[in-house]
Amino acid sequence: MQKNKKQRKRLHEQINDTQIVPESSKTKKQRDVRGEGIQFVDEKLSKKILSEARKQEEDVRIEDAVEESFEEEFPALPTRSGPVELGGDWNDDDSGSEEEDNSRHFFEQYESLDKTVMAINEEDEADLRRFMLPPKERRTLGDLISEKLAEKKTAITEMMSEAGGMEELDDTVREHFIKIGQVLSRYRSGKLPKGFKATPHFPNWFQLVQLTRPENWTAASMYAATRIFVSNLPKFQFKDFCSTILLPRVRDDIAEYKRLNFHLFQALFKSVYKPGDFYEGFVLPLCEAGDCTLREATIVAGVLYKNSIPVSYSGAALILISKMRYNGANSIIMRAILNKKYILPLTAVDAVVEHFMEFMHVEERMPVLWYQCLLTLVQRYKNDLKKEQKSRLLKLINFHDHHEMTPEIRREIVQSKRCRGDPVPPEEMET
Repeated sequence: MQKNKKQRKRLHEQINDTQIVPESSKTKKQRDVRGEGIQFVDEKLSKKILSEARKQEEDVRIEDAVEESFEEEFPALPTRSGPVELGGDWNDDDSGSEEEDNSRHFFEQYESLDKTVMAINEEDEADLRRFMLPPKERRTLGDLISEKLAEKKTAITEMMSEAGGMEELDDTVREHFIKIGQVLSRYRSGKLPKGFKATPHFPNWFQLVQLTRPENWTAASMYAATRIFVSNLPKFQFKDFCSTILLPRVRDDIAEYKRLNFHLFQALFKSVYKPGDFYEGFVLPLCEAGDCTLREATIVAGVLYKNSIPVSYSGAALILISKMRYNGANSIIMRAILNKKYILPLTAVDAVVEHFMEFMHVEERMPVLWYQCLLTLVQRYKNDLKKEQKSRLLKLINFHDHHEMTPEIRREIVQSKRCRGDPVPPEEMET
C-alpha cells in the first residue's frame, strides 16, 4: 500500500492547488450561506479523483477477500485488543496489504506443480539415487539452520570487525527480538511487528534474525520474512538469507511431507525477485549438495521455469551447474533453464555440450532424466552447435543408447538444417 499512499499524497496536493487561501470558519460559513466562494473541481481532475477512488476501493476489496480466505483456513492470531508486548504498534503496512501476486494464479501454479511432484514414484527416485552422494544422517531443522548460521556468522563477524567492529546487543534489544520470534512461531496471517520489518536495515540483521529462531517460524512467517528481506536487504546479502534460512526449511518440508507447503512455494517465487541471489544462495547450493532429491529438483525447476529471469543470470548458472559433479537432479535444473528458450551465450551452450561429453567413457547406465536434458539441448539449440559438436554427440548416444530417447536425439541432430556459423536461410529470417 506504499504506492497508494504516494498517489493519495499527490492527489491531495493537486486538490489543494485548486483551492484559495483558507478562510476563517466564521467567514466561510457566512459565504456558504450566501452561496459565495464555493469552489468546484474541474472535469479532468474530477475524473481522476473518481478513478483513483474506484481503484483504491477495488484494491481494498481484493485484499479483504484474500485475507478472509486465509483466515478461514488458518486460525487468526489475537488482535490488537490485547496487550502489545513488542514495544510498539503493529505495522500498518502489513504484508497482507502489500499483496502483489494474484492468489488464484498462485494456487493454479501450485496445484499444477504439486500434482507433478505427487506423481513421482519410488522407481524414479531410486533411479536418481544411484548418482547421489551417500545419504547423511537425518537431522532436525534446528540443527541444519544452526549449523549454517554458525558458518555465516563467522564470515559476517569478520566482515563487521573490518568495518569497525560488531557491538554486543543490548539486553532490551535481545529480549525484543526473542519476543518477535515467539510471534513468528505462531503467525498465520495479519500484521507483523514493526521491529521485524525494520530488521533488514540494520548492519547486524543476521544476528537479529538468529535471535528469532528461524527454525520455529511458521510457513506463513517464512513467506512474510522472504518478502521483507528480498525487498530491503542490501545488494548481494539476500543470498545469505536464502542459503541459511530458506533452503534448509524448504528441504526439510519436502522431506517431511513429500510436498511443499503453499506459503513456502510463494516464498520461492518471491525470492526470484533477486535472481542472482536466488541462484547463488538457493539453486547452486542445492545442486552442489550432491543429495538433492527428485522432488526437490522438480519443485525448484518448476519455479525457475514459471518465472521470468534475465538470461545473464540463467546462462551463468547453467555454466556453473554443468561443471559440477553429476548427481541426476542437475539434469532437471538444466533442462528447466534450456526449456525457457533463451538466446543463450555460446559459452553456455558449449559448457552444456562438454558436460554431456564427460560421460563418453562412463560405463554406468544413465537415468532417463539425463537423456531428456540432452534431447532438450538439441531441440532448442541444434542450430547453435558446431559440426564437430554434433558429431561428438552422435558418438555419445551410440555409446549410451536408450530405446526411446536415442532415436529422437539422433533425428534432431541429423535433420538440423544448419550449424553454428552457417548463414541464416531467408525463410527463417522472415519468421
